[in-house]
Amino acid sequence: MPPDLTPPITLAALLPELVVLTAGCVALLLGQAATRAAREAIPWVCFIGLALALAVLRFGGDPSVDGEIRSGLLMGPLAHFVRLAALILGAVILLVSWSQPSTEEAGEFFSMAMFSLCGLMLVGAAADLVVLFMALELVSIPTYVMVALSRRGLKPLEAGTKYFYLGALAAAITAYGFTFLYGVAGGARMDATAINNIAAALNTPGTTAYALATIGVVVSIGGLLFKIAAVPLHFYIADVYEGAASPVAGLLGFVPKLAGLAAIFAIAGLTDWRTTSGGLFWLLWIVAGLSMTVGNVLALRQTNVKRLLAYSGIAHSGYMLVGILAGPDRGIGAAGDGLAAVLYYAVVYGIANLGAFALLGLLQVRGAACETVRDLAGLVRRHPGPALLMALAMMTLMGLPPAPGFWGKLSLFGSALAVSREAPPESSSWLVALVIIAVINTAIGAAYYLRVIAAVLLYEAERTAEPAPREAQHIGATLCGFLLLMFSFFPSVLLNAGRHATLTLRENRAIVLAPPEQASPPRTQRGAELAAETP
Repeated sequence: MPPDLTPPITLAALLPELVVLTAGCVALLLGQAATRAAREAIPWVCFIGLALALAVLRFGGDPSVDGEIRSGLLMGPLAHFVRLAALILGAVILLVSWSQPSTEEAGEFFSMAMFSLCGLMLVGAAADLVVLFMALELVSIPTYVMVALSRRGLKPLEAGTKYFYLGALAAAITAYGFTFLYGVAGGARMDATAINNIAAALNTPGTTAYALATIGVVVSIGGLLFKIAAVPLHFYIADVYEGAASPVAGLLGFVPKLAGLAAIFAIAGLTDWRTTSGGLFWLLWIVAGLSMTVGNVLALRQTNVKRLLAYSGIAHSGYMLVGILAGPDRGIGAAGDGLAAVLYYAVVYGIANLGAFALLGLLQVRGAACETVRDLAGLVRRHPGPALLMALAMMTLMGLPPAPGFWGKLSLFGSALAVSREAPPESSSWLVALVIIAVINTAIGAAYYLRVIAAVLLYEAERTAEPAPREAQHIGATLCGFLLLMFSFFPSVLLNAGRHATLTLRENRAIVLAPPEQASPPRTQRGAELAAETP
């Protein structure tokens, strides 16, 4: 492989990530301090770090590196969107988790949260297979620790152990798929040359290059399904959510999911978004259909709200895969931009999920955590604010208008229908069928969301749920409600931001792919051998 002649990325361009990383390291050191006052300052250090990183992202940085791959990173619109979402929702996560860990474990807990957020920011900018894999692990490994530390007892330790081992298996699967992509692409960089080489291989069925490219794409995305908790790598999620503290479960519903979606964007982009035909289409179609159906059917049986939200998260991953199948704008306008809809939906889902878990962590029944639907009964009569926020979160997850989840589902399903008109004949009707399955599953999901809403607003209280006196957690839950209300009436703000974020992904569609015999020369000896086999 020839040396990379592009200049390295500047520290100014990575300053937001460095600020977050530094705050995490300071929190870890303060956790070892002898004085209680120093340990109690840990959440403040992390919160100030996120605020500084947000200020640097808005007013600082290095515009000279934008749009150019340097050191395996591409600081483009998608990276900016992911960084902004990570910092803003990361601050809300800190508020919701402010008093969750014991003072003795606060250093480890909050530092892991900061490291995971830093990993998410890097995933959005990753333009190299090695960098992408390392960023994904920086997202995942801290969450294993957070689950185990989130509360006392054997249940969180069991959940953290299960999460760790299954996460290690998924990481191995992903890395194995990346090795195939490395060989076919001719290098680790995910640039125009890699897209040309992989697309050329996928244009030649029956060759070794085609087989290796298909295996690489399918296995890589198969491993990434763990990050978004999609079928068949979904079986850990209910036990992990139930074992973890509620704020940590809220974090798991946003940070790893957005990281997994951004990584799937990157891998699907290497195929020049061949998501409406071939093996990638059928993989995503089957996974989307099964995730929606399995998640909703399992959630119907739950009385524990944390397990209910865990299984519903599987269904929401299926909905978002519908948008990935639609892909970027293929020249048919904003209605066909499935990726912008996915980004909108991921953020809205993350806010609603975090708000619901924040309330579960805030409410207590006879001194114990509020976890079942019965625990929420009659909440509106004594505490109308938390009750209305829980109802708004459930309406958003259900997709009831005018909640922001409605606009998200409308955009996801509409993009698939718009693309189906331009898709190859063999997949066009299947896209329409998938949208029908999604609509049916939305109706199924309404049953258990309405059950929670009815308990909160209509039922008589059997056991009175009382909010704990935690000011930061109250503020975090209120911010979730404010954001949901804002996106209910101004959805175009986030939708337009998502569309701008997918700008570079749409531009990749404009790359003129050379025929196989004129494709860009591979950068490895194995790549040359594969190209020689291509007729």
